[in-house]
Amino acid sequence: MDGYGASKEEEMNAFSIENDKFWDTIDSWTNSTIQNAVLCGHAPQHKQMYEECQVYNKWTHSFSKDFPEELIYNIATLSGAPIERWKAIQEKWEWLYDDRWRYFWTVPKKEDFPTIHEYLEQNPYYKNPVVAKLGPSERILVHDHGNTPQYLYNMAINEPEGSRMAIHPTGIVPYKPGDIYKLYVHNKHAVINGGEWRYHLMMKAEDID
Repeated sequence: MDGYGASKEEEMNAFSIENDKFWDTIDSWTNSTIQNAVLCGHAPQHKQMYEECQVYNKWTHSFSKDFPEELIYNIATLSGAPIERWKAIQEKWEWLYDDRWRYFWTVPKKEDFPTIHEYLEQNPYYKNPVVAKLGPSERILVHDHGNTPQYLYNMAINEPEGSRMAIHPTGIVPYKPGDIYKLYVHNKHAVINGGEWRYHLMMKAEDID
């Protein structure tokens, strides 16, 4: 749905129904032989990264009117899309959520995230890093990044108890702190967070498999 000709309430209800169906029928559509989430690495220093995330206090909220240009560029182009995708991202957020949605972003700089910065220096094929912070019990509703095949690399800095992330048709992605998955995000995917703040590092890279 594109949002035109429907009220925000109708649009949100439609996406809520789609989201519930995604989770309620997951056992029937899961096919683990199709790997749209490929484990491709692990960061053993994830505890230090987590501590850096916990003390950082300059996050940008998803509904901020003052997004830094570098952050806009990194979010929009993570999975290989052009910068023009940013407008579509914002429009979708505005239709699906409101400013109470606790989802925050930042580009990890050396002075604030020395461990993450060092990791990226040691693994220079990872580009355009973004750290995302999702609130306790929040959701990222089922969505995709468009029809064109595309992927990004997503590291769980932590993974709160009770969290679930799934991608179609692979099913649940069994994240453990430090795990890095290559996610084929042109497929439907969604997140249900557990009872703590959830921090993930997303990165763009040429295919490293």
